[in-house]
Amino acid sequence: MDEMPAHGNSGFVTERPREVPLAGDYDVIVCGGGPSGLIAAIAAARSGARTQLIERYGFVGGMSTSALVTPISEFRINGRQHIGGIPFELLQRAAELGGADVERDSGNYPVNDELLKLAAQRLLIESGVTLLYHSWFSDCIVEDGRVTHVILQNKSGRVAYAASAFIDCTGDADLVRAAGLPTTKGTVLQPATLWFQLAGVDTDALSYTFGDAVGGILPVSQPIRDRLTELNARNEIPIFGGPWISRFFHDGVVSINVLREPTDASDPEAFTRTECSLRENMHLMIDVFRREFPEFSNCWLMKSGVQTGVRETYHIVGLYQLTKDDVITPKAFPDTIAKGAHVIDIHDADSNDQSDFTVPKQEYNIPLRSLVPRGSVNLITAGRSLSADGPGFGSVRTMATCMAMGQGAGVAAALHVQLGCSMSDMNVPMLRQRLEEQGAVIDFENCRDASAAQLPAPAGSVR
Repeated sequence: MDEMPAHGNSGFVTERPREVPLAGDYDVIVCGGGPSGLIAAIAAARSGARTQLIERYGFVGGMSTSALVTPISEFRINGRQHIGGIPFELLQRAAELGGADVERDSGNYPVNDELLKLAAQRLLIESGVTLLYHSWFSDCIVEDGRVTHVILQNKSGRVAYAASAFIDCTGDADLVRAAGLPTTKGTVLQPATLWFQLAGVDTDALSYTFGDAVGGILPVSQPIRDRLTELNARNEIPIFGGPWISRFFHDGVVSINVLREPTDASDPEAFTRTECSLRENMHLMIDVFRREFPEFSNCWLMKSGVQTGVRETYHIVGLYQLTKDDVITPKAFPDTIAKGAHVIDIHDADSNDQSDFTVPKQEYNIPLRSLVPRGSVNLITAGRSLSADGPGFGSVRTMATCMAMGQGAGVAAALHVQLGCSMSDMNVPMLRQRLEEQGAVIDFENCRDASAAQLPAPAGSVR
């Protein structure tokens, strides 16, 4: 009897050749509806481009809604606002629904994830964006160095959409990698966190003050941290962060960032193990909170993230790499399209601490070149896959900053369609003008202070 072939777990299989139906044609396609992607789509549509936004879930918001990451940080520093435009408009819309607090001097704005979903969806539809939910980016077609189509997988099977310009807001540079453009990934990635919300908490009795903290740092209860550190030293609980505990709009409800685990979210098998592990650890930590801290004795799990929050995977190899020095000593980049100001916050993957926690003294500038992959003609990125070194990324990765980058990328994509200039040779003066018309804060003069004389003078226009 002939032996049956062994079923191995390596090697390759051959898919049958297939034709993929073309389902639509747009000026701009945005892959990923997270903080950067939804803003990019609105910005492109408001710039006159026929725009489609592709999202794998049935709602937008990314880490702010699917992973419950809150507050959205940060819109202000030193008493002045450095992120405006469409990102701030979205938070204002959410506030009108009772789902955001935009009055905090720190510029760290808590959001209600359900109301943020609604505010974002309304803003997208009102701006003329075509939404496509429940669709997963699968591949792309490249001809003569240009991306011509994206191929998606959804309940219809595999479908293709054509566009003149594309924006990769997947967070993991999925489209950039599929297009064959260069990317990089560190050997040590920032850990992942599963956020959750607890109800039934005695918020009035907690031993610290909820609200804004110096430098925009979320409040940490030192007694709670000290006790968790003791339990971790005895191997009764895993490594943790913070804990950062924020009041969530209603008395008795808090949002908690405490879980931490090293992983590679771009590896599905590894990330599946992480999702399972963190969900187990979440219930372990809730039991510990109930047992150890009277304020939590009657708490119950109200909601956890649809998925674990991801801080870092792939980065593009861009035309410019944003560095720690660019964050600490702001540069007058002539192609500035957004600003950031968050602390350099690098979570240690193997301990309860941060390996870097440097607070910038003022806002800094983010150049368009950090969003453009080397060799790109009609593809740009926005969000956490930008080109940055470790410390620079530790600041720029936060959601308000990603939103601001999204607005810059959206307008740049629309300009590519209208003017024909490549992403690597953008008409920067016109780009900056149109961003200002959309309310974006990009003027370097706005962030000058007593040390401005030591900063490089603004250069001429860049083409």
